[in-house]
Amino acid sequence: MTDLIIANILFNLPITLRKQLFVGEHAFCPICHSHLSGFLTALSSPMSWCPVCRSLQRHRLIWLFLERFHLITPEQPQTMLHFAPEPGLARRFAQMHHLRYVTADLFDPSVMMRFDITTIPFNDHTFDLILCSHVLEHVPNDHQAMRELYRVLKPGGIALILVPIQGEHTFEDATITDPLLRERYFGRFDHVRTYGIDVIQRLQQAGFSVKAVDVKDIAADQAEIERMGLPPREKIFVCCNEPG
Repeated sequence: MTDLIIANILFNLPITLRKQLFVGEHAFCPICHSHLSGFLTALSSPMSWCPVCRSLQRHRLIWLFLERFHLITPEQPQTMLHFAPEPGLARRFAQMHHLRYVTADLFDPSVMMRFDITTIPFNDHTFDLILCSHVLEHVPNDHQAMRELYRVLKPGGIALILVPIQGEHTFEDATITDPLLRERYFGRFDHVRTYGIDVIQRLQQAGFSVKAVDVKDIAADQAEIERMGLPPREKIFVCCNEPG
């Protein structure tokens, strides 16, 4: 176990040095291809970081899915929109020189474009691939956000959408605005709902064809899940804009 403060100090070290410090055979990060003695964890948190690229469990799951289902290659996709970009994933996407890669967020000053996900400033059918991981639970009007994601996705394109899932039914209450109450009811002070698996219906209402994929659909076996530090309960909602 390592404290968050220690982790922050470690992440300020050069990547090459971190790779040497944590070299081993107990763990493997599929994003940066580092063989590691283990992942970094925090005493009060279920998060598990790669000490080299800073990826979390769900980030590694996303990359593994893209690789194993051949959705990310030196030739494809041609255009990609990435909301709230995770550093390890963004670094890999940025290395794909053929890719028109756009990062976006409402608040983060380091992204290429800052805008509200409910009003995406691109024409219809602009992107082949959209990645939106753990964003929609922060958005009051998620129905409009989903419609916008569908609008800017090309026919035949894919949006990978991840949200934290708790149970069967989505719970939201717009009158709950106090950060402490939001943390109690929604799990985080900056969340505005908890999603159930019925998020699939919301995505379908926006126009998407949806398939839920979990770790057992991606990893070879339990040993690989543990070695790569993958999340056992995370789902990737593969949302397609089916050509008419």
